[in-house]
Amino acid sequence: MQRWPVWLVGMCLCLALHAQAPDAPAPPLTAAEIGSALFYTVPGTAADLSFTQHSDRIGTLAPQSFSLDRNGTLKGSVPADLLAEAEAQKVAVMPLVINAGFSRLNGERMLRSPRARDRAIGALVSTAREQGFSGWQIDFENLPSSQRAAFSRFVAETAEALHRQGRQLSVAVAARTADLPDSDNYRTFSGVYDYAALGASADFLSVMAYPESDSRHPGPLASYPWVERVVQHVLEQVPPDKISLGLPTYQTDWMERRVRISFRRRVAGHLKRVFEYVYRLFHRNGPVVHDDDTPLEWDAQMQSSYRITGSGHKRQVTWVEDERSFVAKLHLVTQYHLRGFSVWRIGLEDPHIWPELPVAVRAPAIASPAGLPVLVQGGGGR
Repeated sequence: MQRWPVWLVGMCLCLALHAQAPDAPAPPLTAAEIGSALFYTVPGTAADLSFTQHSDRIGTLAPQSFSLDRNGTLKGSVPADLLAEAEAQKVAVMPLVINAGFSRLNGERMLRSPRARDRAIGALVSTAREQGFSGWQIDFENLPSSQRAAFSRFVAETAEALHRQGRQLSVAVAARTADLPDSDNYRTFSGVYDYAALGASADFLSVMAYPESDSRHPGPLASYPWVERVVQHVLEQVPPDKISLGLPTYQTDWMERRVRISFRRRVAGHLKRVFEYVYRLFHRNGPVVHDDDTPLEWDAQMQSSYRITGSGHKRQVTWVEDERSFVAKLHLVTQYHLRGFSVWRIGLEDPHIWPELPVAVRAPAIASPAGLPVLVQGGGGR
């Protein structure tokens, strides 16, 4: 008889207990209820096509197009045709700027150097003015908690410079449900984000409420209960009108794969290298695959959609951020009166999410001190 792996048995039992028909659909959400709609994008045909088709549902477009190296040199650009389309559709553009390669070393060296920070801030201000950006979103990742004060200082300095030019600054921050300074996640990844300090300086924070699960705890990308705990924790330190709830719009597959491992074993008094095959848990992310002819299962407690295929060691559990999962978490934006939401990303999404979104509110263009019109997306009247 074929045995199922323990992780899969547990996940399937959990799904069986929670599975039930979804509730009757609620009335469509309005722009006033869900606030400002920010969508991330990267260069690519699928992303460009989706933006062209659905730009009326997007308040702010955030291309992942720029990086800062250890010297504070700004590199990157937004494709001219994307800028032209955004301008034609009156969609504000707020590019992401990352620490080059999401490198810890690049980020730390830049944050420590006053000269590098000055160079970076000057480049951000001048490029936003020249390109007509509404502002920037800083997306520095993989920095240790020891850089917490330095990162907050850089954000405060950048915000002050951009605000003088009539531009905005937002910050992408990792999600936490509690502050646990001794945990590995806090020390190596999430602890660098001082929610209170960043919220005081920036116009808003995009809280990346994903991914919830890892290889030690396989499961959904962003279950409703976990995302709500994230929101509640951030609200302890940041006012709701400065919080944009980060939502995923992709899927993640959990599966086992047979891999060869090597180790040394003493044989007849001698150490020899031997090999054996074991099954290990893997996962991968990708665009949503949602065929209307193959309905997804629904976990009512997690408020997440999923499918199970295959059997035994070939069984695969796929958690899908479809329109039901997406809309469920949009209701958290309404319930907690948040500024809006930030979606990663265009080109991966379930196309069924678009009819669930209202036409985005367009903020009027304002004049910067330099006299250039700039589209600044507000909080949707919340």
